[in-house]
Amino acid sequence: MFAYVIRRLVYGAVTLLALSMVVFWLLQKTGASPLDRLKLNPRIQPDYLASLTERYGLDKSGPEQYWIWLKRFVTPREASIGGLPSILAISAGVAYSVLASRFIKSRQFAVRIAKIGAGVLIWGFVLFTVWNRMNIVLDWGDSFRGDGPVFEDITLAAGASFRLGMTALFLAVMIGIPLGIYQATKQYSFFDQLGTTFSFVAFSTPIFIIGVFLQLGLGLYLERWTGVKLFYVAGMTSSSYESFTTLQRAGDILQHLALPAISIAAISLAGYSRFQRASMLEVLHSDYLRTAKAKGLPRRRVILKHALRNAMIPIVTLISLDIASIIGGAIITESIFGWPGVGRLYIDAINAVDYPAIMAVVMAIGAGIVVMNIVADILYGVLDPRVRYE
Repeated sequence: MFAYVIRRLVYGAVTLLALSMVVFWLLQKTGASPLDRLKLNPRIQPDYLASLTERYGLDKSGPEQYWIWLKRFVTPREASIGGLPSILAISAGVAYSVLASRFIKSRQFAVRIAKIGAGVLIWGFVLFTVWNRMNIVLDWGDSFRGDGPVFEDITLAAGASFRLGMTALFLAVMIGIPLGIYQATKQYSFFDQLGTTFSFVAFSTPIFIIGVFLQLGLGLYLERWTGVKLFYVAGMTSSSYESFTTLQRAGDILQHLALPAISIAAISLAGYSRFQRASMLEVLHSDYLRTAKAKGLPRRRVILKHALRNAMIPIVTLISLDIASIIGGAIITESIFGWPGVGRLYIDAINAVDYPAIMAVVMAIGAGIVVMNIVADILYGVLDPRVRYE
């Protein structure tokens, strides 16, 4: 398994390199220069434009510009992992991974879960230790929009997108998967038909319609009818957020977070419930479940222990890709609700022909997809003992 993960990471690095080449080439082919917008500002001095041209090689050929960007992108401006404690923590994580892959090869589900759980705890400790001690500042260039280093912009925006995306994902998983399971066990019932109708309506409704509907219904009209402002329709926090108490801050964040999170969760929830229902129906008609029922096992145990495990395999792919998309942010939703995430940053960067910011966002999304695909493959092996990675 350890060798497989390393091999997939190498393949992922090659994929990201190819992605960067294609995106950079497409940006070159647009014919738009990132300096065009700056030249319209009369306060911008020619010396500043000349320094940008020299720094990013804008007067050079496309391959030379790409090489300049790539060297800056992969070379940290500052780098420190925190000395001996971080080195020891990383060594412990690597040692456990090697020993576990060599000596813990039981096919029992409980042992495999314990192995994965121990790995998560150990590597969680490693990441926590390194995160608290490291000082890594990547040099992804400065934004042409005058907002400072791109790495700082991405870091701030990614935090906002992560907060929104994980909330939406939590709602979608906690509602969508149980809904799909219940629909499968009550096939063609009124509840099943009602859930199917909701899923099709959510699928066919553009997310900007859902967002605007929630803004009007729960944001504006509800306040007008009740006189109580339960939800905010824009922004991530209120203007007086810094003066709030801890409890007031938590409430303010939830009031701003609710509507955009529900907008994203509605579509993901519909997808999870439909895929879970279809996968569960396929498993429920399998021979091994008939055998389990014939042996007299309780229906609840048959469904939750034997059927759900195999029925979750397609859902793992959906969830892993959704987690990866969190890094990229929900472009439309963040634009509608004024959420300062990666999606909104990406739109602003495109409008300003901000090459460094565009490339950074694309590479961050690509890296997230690569990593989550590896995680999904590992989970396949946990859920299905027939899957082996050698």
